[in-house]
Amino acid sequence: MQKTKNPLIFIVEDSLIYKDLIVGYLQSKKFDNIQVFKNGEECLKAIHQQPDIIILDNIYDGISGIELMQKVKETNPLIDFIFLSGQNEIPVAIKIMKLGAADYIIKNEQAPYRLVRSIEQLLKATKKEKIQKGLNIGVVGFFIMLFVIIMSIILVSIFFNLEL
Repeated sequence: MQKTKNPLIFIVEDSLIYKDLIVGYLQSKKFDNIQVFKNGEECLKAIHQQPDIIILDNIYDGISGIELMQKVKETNPLIDFIFLSGQNEIPVAIKIMKLGAADYIIKNEQAPYRLVRSIEQLLKATKKEKIQKGLNIGVVGFFIMLFVIIMSIILVSIFFNLEL
């Protein structure tokens, strides 16, 4: 995921009713940068927009959710995937998670709440990664500056010792 504020979320959902439910719930939780697609092919055509999260089901006419995720991850590994599925099959969920999905949520009355919680966890993880990266850069920068100062002192002392 790239953005921690107002992430671009793609939703691939063929059910109009469920799409409206999810979009409405996400918008009520201040996630308003959302684009909706009926199938994986439509989503692939818009992938150049670099979404931060793609929420999708596994079963569609045409390309499956797993196939979509694998194609996108080949060229865009930072995009996170959350599967929102009517399938309550543990082997399918395990396979999807092993292939790189961030979460697998069963469509039920708790799904919208779990979806928001999953998105928030992804945002927190991304923010922590950015903070850690900044700290790592700061530590490396500190040691580089320390090295430069020490080398400068050594060079100055050698230069002045040679002239005496």
